[in-house]
Amino acid sequence: MYHAERTSLYAEHQFYAALRERIERLVRRYCRSNDDDVADLTQECLLRVYNNLDSLRDLDKIEPWLRTVVRNAVYTWYRERKREQEAYSLGLESEHETDTYSIPEDDLLLYFVLQEAMQTLSDSDRQMFELRYGVGLSYREIALQMGLNEEAVRKRITRALSRLKAHPIIQSIITEGG
Repeated sequence: MYHAERTSLYAEHQFYAALRERIERLVRRYCRSNDDDVADLTQECLLRVYNNLDSLRDLDKIEPWLRTVVRNAVYTWYRERKREQEAYSLGLESEHETDTYSIPEDDLLLYFVLQEAMQTLSDSDRQMFELRYGVGLSYREIALQMGLNEEAVRKRITRALSRLKAHPIIQSIITEGG
């Protein structure tokens, strides 16, 4: 009995270690902050997953469920930072501390919408898109990094941009704004 219990604990530890790595990658995708904040958010998300794992009925849907848990935790974190920022602006804390968390709520929502739309792209297209618009690399630099020719990279990024613009949520934002 002891050996079976120990094996079960080891398997559970392995599961949560792998889950932690996946959650941290998702947190880093949604939150461009320092490593301490990412570690705190990862821990918060891991606790939320642990406490709510029984609500996941279909293990095949764990990825979208994890994205939702992480997105909600990061959004809550940003809202709390916004409240802290408001307290700082009242002079309760020093001014330099407000700069770290100065993301307007509308921009944050647009960021989350874009992240969701980006999930419709293939991994390689998403990577090329992020290298082009996130990192600022040229088509030539991306082609060298991805092992493709420059024209193929240009076409794939253009198609990815078209797919993003055609995403229903993005379309509704464009329609409302236009």
